[in-house]
Amino acid sequence: MKKYLFIVLASSLFIFILIYFYDKREIVLNKEYMDNNVYIEYPFFNNHTIDSYINNYLYNIIYNYSSDNLFVDYDYDIDGSIIDLSIYSYKSVSNIIKKTSDSFVIDMDSGEVSRVIAKDNDIEYDFYKQKFIDKSKPMVALTFDDGPNYNTSKVLDILEKYNVKATFFILGSNIKGNEGIIKRMNELDMEIGNHMYSHKLITKLKNQDINKEITKVDNLVFDIIGEYPTLVRPSYGTFNKRIKSLVDRPIIIWNVDTLDWKNHSSKRISKRVFRNIGDGDIVLMHDIYSATANSLEIIIPKLLDMGYQIVTVSELFYYKGEELSHGKVYGSVG
Repeated sequence: MKKYLFIVLASSLFIFILIYFYDKREIVLNKEYMDNNVYIEYPFFNNHTIDSYINNYLYNIIYNYSSDNLFVDYDYDIDGSIIDLSIYSYKSVSNIIKKTSDSFVIDMDSGEVSRVIAKDNDIEYDFYKQKFIDKSKPMVALTFDDGPNYNTSKVLDILEKYNVKATFFILGSNIKGNEGIIKRMNELDMEIGNHMYSHKLITKLKNQDINKEITKVDNLVFDIIGEYPTLVRPSYGTFNKRIKSLVDRPIIIWNVDTLDWKNHSSKRISKRVFRNIGDGDIVLMHDIYSATANSLEIIIPKLLDMGYQIVTVSELFYYKGEELSHGKVYGSVG
């Protein structure tokens, strides 16, 4: 009799557990939503008001997007009749993934939905460069002129150490014998720009000589990395109307000059940076000086601690939403 009673009690408990988890399962089920050729699995609550709300929300997310560039995911937590729901959408444009998250509180008893957070996180992930970009944080571009030489390797070591990118405007006459350094720049995803071949004052040159100064560097760089530089920085940063009409790509100068060619002191160089630095700035440095390399051990950690993202020139303009145009001169963003 006791054995029979134990079996009945155990069976009843087992059935109770099944019913409990079955009820839990019924609270939230996966449901497939399809519109504009986009298929999304999302929570289905068996409540017309709640499900209509979510359907409308999803419709707004996927409007004008195709299945190739949108992914939606969700997570939820249940506390009695209250469900905390978060929906994440990842939109892909070119090589950039933009994440948006919204949170909701759902009352299963009343059928009410409250949108707690309706916020675009403004965080993007560049899956080509494999890095997060937060547009709410300031950005600066460190640029280096006149290399490469033996000191450039030390500069690259420090940039690699802190996992930051920079733009190198290389001087054509310094390329021979330093091809390995340029290959390493490319392997580290640094940006390589054209700083002319011989560092002459190009405003004094004839048109054909200016073109030779640029083309010669282009070809040398292409022979090493298989790509042409897409940016030009004229020697001494000089330009005029004639130069702008000749150059077939954006002309990049700067708005923060470290004067590292004059002040061969890492402390003075870093002080000039922090005296003037701001969001969207382009910093001029020279990778041929040892003091400049030493200053990076001061500048980079402090910029990162201040919340700055250190990017290449092209990234700076891309992430700030400003298009670079041929023949135009840029010293900063904004």
